[in-house]
Amino acid sequence: MPQIVAVLFEDRTEDSYIAIRIEGAEAEIIFTKGPSFIKTMGPYPVPYADATFRRWNYSIVENPPEVNPNDKKSLADAVLHLRPQNGNRARYCPETAAPA
Repeated sequence: MPQIVAVLFEDRTEDSYIAIRIEGAEAEIIFTKGPSFIKTMGPYPVPYADATFRRWNYSIVENPPEVNPNDKKSLADAVLHLRPQNGNRARYCPETAAPA
């Protein structure tokens, strides 16, 4: 199942950029931006995505949530539950209320 593996937080969490790992013969990463998630970039090989994460200071998600990359509601809900942590990390916290 696809998972959000990294996030580049914007001032409004719902406007953040996310990286989604797609499993296959070789895992690949696609990038998209909220809140509409209309435009996607990729898929890219994992090493290319890792370099992008470092270059733009993406936060790596410690416990990646499973999402449906074709379902905007699934993506939006998951993004609203991502919380920044120390050291360029993020945590998926489904138990917390989404920001109003």
